[in-house]
Amino acid sequence: MRSRTESRRPPWRPTVLVPLLLVLAACGGDELLLPSSGQAARIAAVGGNGQTGIVGQPLRDSLVVKVTDLEDRPVDNVEVTFVAPPGATLTPNDTVVTGPDGQAAVHYTLATASGEQTIEARATPVVPSLSLITTFSASAEPEAAVQLVAAGGNLQVGEVLTVLPESLSVTAVDRFGNGVAGIEVIWEVADGQVTPDTVVTGPDGRAAVQRALGARPGIYRTSAAAAALEGSPVLFEATGVPLPSPQLVLVTQASSSVAAGVPFERQPELQLQDAVGAPLARANVAVTVQIAEGGGSLGGTTTVRSNAEGRVSFTDLAIRGRPGERTLLFAASEFTAATSDVIEVNPGPPSASQSSASVGNGTAGTATTVSIRLKDQFGTELEGAAEEITVSVEGANSGDITVRELGGGSYSATYTPTVTGADQITVEVNGTELPSSPFVSQVAPGPASAATTTAQITRAGAFFIEINILVTTRDGEGNLLRRGGELVQIGIEGVEGVREARDNGDGTYSDAFVIVLTNPSLVITLNGQEISGSPYRP
Repeated sequence: MRSRTESRRPPWRPTVLVPLLLVLAACGGDELLLPSSGQAARIAAVGGNGQTGIVGQPLRDSLVVKVTDLEDRPVDNVEVTFVAPPGATLTPNDTVVTGPDGQAAVHYTLATASGEQTIEARATPVVPSLSLITTFSASAEPEAAVQLVAAGGNLQVGEVLTVLPESLSVTAVDRFGNGVAGIEVIWEVADGQVTPDTVVTGPDGRAAVQRALGARPGIYRTSAAAAALEGSPVLFEATGVPLPSPQLVLVTQASSSVAAGVPFERQPELQLQDAVGAPLARANVAVTVQIAEGGGSLGGTTTVRSNAEGRVSFTDLAIRGRPGERTLLFAASEFTAATSDVIEVNPGPPSASQSSASVGNGTAGTATTVSIRLKDQFGTELEGAAEEITVSVEGANSGDITVRELGGGSYSATYTPTVTGADQITVEVNGTELPSSPFVSQVAPGPASAATTTAQITRAGAFFIEINILVTTRDGEGNLLRRGGELVQIGIEGVEGVREARDNGDGTYSDAFVIVLTNPSLVITLNGQEISGSPYRP
């Protein structure tokens, strides 16, 4: 015998049942098939209906149905399929079998969305019938609130001294995003007011206020806070513009593409106009410009007064900041503000004070690299500006160095010193030295070179000849090594083996010996290579 929780076939769907019932009904009342005695004819919810629980949690009581025949007697061994909304779960299975009492039951875990949830129970029919379908309802309450989120009303534009058209609203939500009622939200403003300033969230978790702007044009900020909730406070911004009459009108837009920190090639011009758009000849109206969107700051004269014809002409505006898009807001007391077209801000000219360079100590005969980071005055790394950089060397070595671009604002200049000593490396950007310039690079001798190493040999005596040798080592560029550590050997013609000169530790090597040869040939090597002038005949 099957268990009451054993699945026997795929769940029955009402989409099959309804057309079948229609076909049977069309055959006439005398020919309509009805269940026989002892066969399932009705299903009813007998337990667990109308419960309330917390989202994602199981209901306290099982959902219980009872299947009966036409004479209202319980029918056992009938498959009942429970269909739950998305996110809900049924245990032990979604299909169970009725027992001798005609009942089948499942445990129901609420879906994570709050509100009413409907569960359908369908008994497998012998004869299809709508009476073999019943439903349960359950109410899912949200969990405790964990977060405060914006729900609406941000970034509105309204006239000063008016209420914004859309309320500012927030929602207190549980971890599944369901609105939670009963949370106190405190609203604060820096200018203007909100009504009311304290709101308790409603059944949908929302708290809303009306926002009244103050008398000044510009940005208005509002915060909504709820204790201990993530995301609190929620910040809102609105832009207040002057009342519609009179108005500021941009008759000349600023340049659409500018360099950071550089005055616009085309400066903006405005005309005062009355309510119907006619020029307003009013002098001495102060018009102030600020950045409406995009960040940074403005350079130049940001407040200009109108002339007798109501004309307002800016002359030296510049945008200071990182590259990106900006818009400008022009405002004047009692005038409707004007907003510029989008201005694309590109990197500014190279700045010596913001750029940097580094150089290490060098070695004669080996390339020394000067590494340079080029930025504009706002810290933006600059590409394609190698011609703006000048690098020169003075001191032990001298000359100008070609600058090469590496990408991403990095540049390098390379030179090969030939003389030991201190080099002074000057790095300039557009004629201005970088901080810490000139940079000092101490040039050390390169590796010992036999080709530039020399020997001084003296002799004394006639038959027994005393030979004194002093070898001075140099690098490949002819610089004195002034250090020891090399191997200097002396071979004497006619004498087996070689002699090793004494290392004096200062780049010189010496040896002295007595021979009886009148005109000996001396082969002197440095690290196995004959030095300059070898062989010697003292």
